[in-house]
Amino acid sequence: MGRVRAYLAMSLDGFVAGERDDLSWLDPRAAGAAPVAVGPWSEGPDGDPLGFDDFLAGVGCILMGRRTFDIVTSFADWPYGDTPMLVATHRPLTGSRAGVSAAAGGIEALVASAQATAGDADVYVDGAATVRSALAAGVLDHLVATMVPTVLGRGTSLLAGLSERRELTVEKVARFGEGFIQVHLAAR
Repeated sequence: MGRVRAYLAMSLDGFVAGERDDLSWLDPRAAGAAPVAVGPWSEGPDGDPLGFDDFLAGVGCILMGRRTFDIVTSFADWPYGDTPMLVATHRPLTGSRAGVSAAAGGIEALVASAQATAGDADVYVDGAATVRSALAAGVLDHLVATMVPTVLGRGTSLLAGLSERRELTVEKVARFGEGFIQVHLAAR
């Protein structure tokens, strides 16, 4: 059985989306804005950062929260290829894609269903609330957080709201792209 993993970008103050689910802060900065990085830090990858395509190649099933699903279905391009996806929801999915199905239940049951679909491959847990639930329940094995040097001030927090402290272990920290910081954490 593969690992249960999360892969997210977050602002320096810990948000995965701005107010009203704004993701524009993930786009390249406008001309004249402060650079993402300067000096050697801006020269590209360092170490062995994990890009999304490399991450997704090891995934056999995605478990995504409904709010995140509703956001990503508005993207011009579907970034998940034909990887099977379970969407944690109590509402019917409309206009869904092939390989995408609704699932309901507690996080342990949802993860178990995703693992059954994934076989020996990894399960990718996506969506802040779903990742928080998996971490709180102790079913998340690994978290890759790519920090963008932007402070949003408000939005959807990745980890705020856990009911108790969780200890994670840093496995690797690497420069990612032009000035981003990618942290790989063992969650259990």
